[in-house]
Amino acid sequence: MADHLELAVLHRSGGASPAKKERYTFDFVINGQSLLAVTGAANFDLSGCLSVPQREPELALRLNDRLTRLLTSAVPVGGSHRVALYVCPECGDLACGAITTLVSRSDGVVRWSDFAYENGDDCETKLSKVGPFAFDWTSYVTEIERACAG
Repeated sequence: MADHLELAVLHRSGGASPAKKERYTFDFVINGQSLLAVTGAANFDLSGCLSVPQREPELALRLNDRLTRLLTSAVPVGGSHRVALYVCPECGDLACGAITTLVSRSDGVVRWSDFAYENGDDCETKLSKVGPFAFDWTSYVTEIERACAG
């Protein structure tokens, strides 16, 4: 049985002290559970890697196509690569901290596994209690494209 993926709007309030950018990104909701919550990404003040086009059109235009490809078409059948799902809301730099996953693909299925917290300085911290997840390829791509459509 395949896992179910939904992208839900994730709002980060801005503030003056300390200075924080307001952000509208997406949370990855798997089988009804927020991946932001399950991974503890909120504890690190991380935001989703994809911007909400209706709220952050410039960022979405600049980033979403590349990131969407990393999650979908850039994953070769039989291959895999790591993708940052939650990143620093200020700069998106992995050195500030990120929740990453190994994205792999086989015929009709995409898998997310080997979740980790990475920050560029320390050894990655495996999140062994998260995943793995397997999604039907067509439903997965449709949901990501739906959310990222401007």
